[in-house]
Amino acid sequence: MMREATLDELPGWLRDMHALWDAKRGARPYPARPDFVFEEFMPWLGRLHLVEVLDGDFRFAVFGSWTAELIKREYTGLKLSEIQEPLARIWEAGYRDVVARRAPVFVHHPKSRYNPRDPEVSWWRAILPMGTEDRLTHLLVGFQVIALDGRYL
Repeated sequence: MMREATLDELPGWLRDMHALWDAKRGARPYPARPDFVFEEFMPWLGRLHLVEVLDGDFRFAVFGSWTAELIKREYTGLKLSEIQEPLARIWEAGYRDVVARRAPVFVHHPKSRYNPRDPEVSWWRAILPMGTEDRLTHLLVGFQVIALDGRYL
């Protein structure tokens, strides 16, 4: 189950990531990937994904190390169409929504499990478009998991 969220509902660091994105874009619909420098992402590094927008598919240019450790899978370099996990279909829905809107999308998953043996958690995503005026090239995705007892993981 998932629902669209507002910027105000996001955990603080995802709002900070959006503020950086917003500052970089200026008057444009979205910033370009070269507008960012690596050091700007340091506070959130393991929780970020950089997703290439391909013709009809998406590829993880970077799959965050924290997320990979959490779900026990590493997807850097893989296309979503190559990933058979149910999570990939959930991610894809959000990515396609951003491409269609050409605007950020914020998503909350109130109860979910990554693996059947894991406890239920709540998780948030901020999916931010990047590219040139005529072409959306990347998505910057921030990911936060919260235990149902309110602890940030």
